[in-house]
Amino acid sequence: MENIPAIKKEKAYLRIVDVIIRLIAEGKVEYQDRFYTEQELMTMLGVSRPTLREALRVLEFLGVTTVSPRNGISIRKPSDQEGYLPLLYILAFEKTTGRELFELRQALQLEMAALAARSRTEEDLRALCDLMEAMEGQLEADDDVFYTLDHRFHQRIVEAAGNHLVLKLMNTIGPMLQNQLLRHGKKETTKQRRATLEEHRCIVAQITAGDSAAARDAMERHLADSGRDARLEGSFPVMY
Repeated sequence: MENIPAIKKEKAYLRIVDVIIRLIAEGKVEYQDRFYTEQELMTMLGVSRPTLREALRVLEFLGVTTVSPRNGISIRKPSDQEGYLPLLYILAFEKTTGRELFELRQALQLEMAALAARSRTEEDLRALCDLMEAMEGQLEADDDVFYTLDHRFHQRIVEAAGNHLVLKLMNTIGPMLQNQLLRHGKKETTKQRRATLEEHRCIVAQITAGDSAAARDAMERHLADSGRDARLEGSFPVMY
């Protein structure tokens, strides 16, 4: 009979990480409103102090817990976190390509433009108009100034869509997106920047009109040039 590879035993602290996350998901461990002591968690989980501390270090890195020598151990509220920092590290480690990053951005932003047309508020529309006005005032500015505003414009559309999971994902990959925008923007003239701004106006007009299909189409047209550049990046990794 062919030998079957031995199954590696999972390290104890990783099992504890999994158990704690399950307890949080089931509502058996409370969010930030209370603090836990190491002794409480050791008793609850039936583990030693060194094993618990290893697990807590992992959970703190993941942004799940906060450990304070004075107050104890608390579970962070998901709403307090703008993104998923460990995911950014993973994407950088895996050498995510420009093409892959753009295709992810495209998949998210097209649908968020459509959703924003249904969900936007007057406050959202004012914020988008303010960003376009700021971009118009910075048409001759350095790349980092203009394209930081460009990036913020796209993030604001995701906020208007009201999908918090997508917003966190966009915030997470934000540094990579900004890096890609800057590389693309270095090739653009002031005339091309003005054309970008006009495309933004078209997107906002469709969102204002509440036309989801037209908003999606306007976003797709806007991203077309960036998409060509991103695909030319081939296998080159996008760092942040």
